[in-house]
Amino acid sequence: MSSVPFAKGIRWFYMRFFSDKQLRLWFEKKSGGENEMFQYKPDISNRKRVIIFLPTELDKLFVILPLAIELTEKRKRDDVLILTDENNRYILRALNLEHLSLFYKGQAMVYGENHFFEIEKKIQEQKWDLCLFLQENAQLPYLYLAKATHATYRIGIKQEFPFLNIALQSQSNSSSAYATRSFLYKALSIDPNKAEKDTVHITQKNERLGSTSKLSTSNAILFNLEPPISGEPWTESEIFMICKSFRPDWRLITIAATAEQFEPYSKVMEELEIRSNPVLLHSESIFSVLRQYPAVITLNSLHSHLFLNLSNIKVLMLEQKEDFDIPNNKMILKFSREGNYYSFAKSAGTFISKEPDAK
Repeated sequence: MSSVPFAKGIRWFYMRFFSDKQLRLWFEKKSGGENEMFQYKPDISNRKRVIIFLPTELDKLFVILPLAIELTEKRKRDDVLILTDENNRYILRALNLEHLSLFYKGQAMVYGENHFFEIEKKIQEQKWDLCLFLQENAQLPYLYLAKATHATYRIGIKQEFPFLNIALQSQSNSSSAYATRSFLYKALSIDPNKAEKDTVHITQKNERLGSTSKLSTSNAILFNLEPPISGEPWTESEIFMICKSFRPDWRLITIAATAEQFEPYSKVMEELEIRSNPVLLHSESIFSVLRQYPAVITLNSLHSHLFLNLSNIKVLMLEQKEDFDIPNNKMILKFSREGNYYSFAKSAGTFISKEPDAK
């Protein structure tokens, strides 16, 4: 039998028939109603106990993870808690953040479900000073949990009164995950350069080969076949032309998050004898594998932001007409998707062979 109290079960049953407005009013009342009065002091960097709701979008998650790493560096285990979806466990484990994380199952995060009450109970076992709610398109159950932390400062991306009491932006002024991270770096007194070095250092911990060893894959480039976040997916002709343009100096190894993403290009890969690895992007040893290759070719796909933020692998970013929202990074070579791929391959070869600037 369910462990949910009978009264809660009845309430949850009737809540399914509430309108959006009724649901919001119910959650507002359930979480304590109006915001408590407080005096804001610009000292959030000194807040000891921090709880972080990571973004639900994978590309934004990879942007924010370096911030999460820095926040955990100088805090004890009981002073920080990271909330994220169960599907992200592999990446948190690879970054040694799994033991500081509380994983929820998205489909079960409904008020009335046992799983929801378990998450709520675990959150309330600790007293929190600062809550960073970094979900951009927030849903009511998660906003309710943010209020349930009882943190003095509850910072969100958008105005979500009364669940959050500080907004990083107004609803009419959109802001990127990179802008959010930059603001929080300043607010939390985090050195961006140090954060970048620390995230790269963490990804190097699982490196299988020593830095002085000559990699057998030094002439191979990873080719990410994931579809872009926006815009048209790769075409067979594009795959063919890009691969041909890099030969014979370089060979390409195609990667993707799922095996299904390879299917549209199977004939091209077979004709060009291109090797693929469908499990690479969801492997716990992802950084160990990535760092065996000098570069990766990608569109603005979900995992592109993993390459940009959590590894110092060189990124060859093929663009469409619009300018993608990525930071100015010396490890990135940007090139138009509609350009000459042979010219791109020549520039990429020079870029990959060039020694990184000393820091």
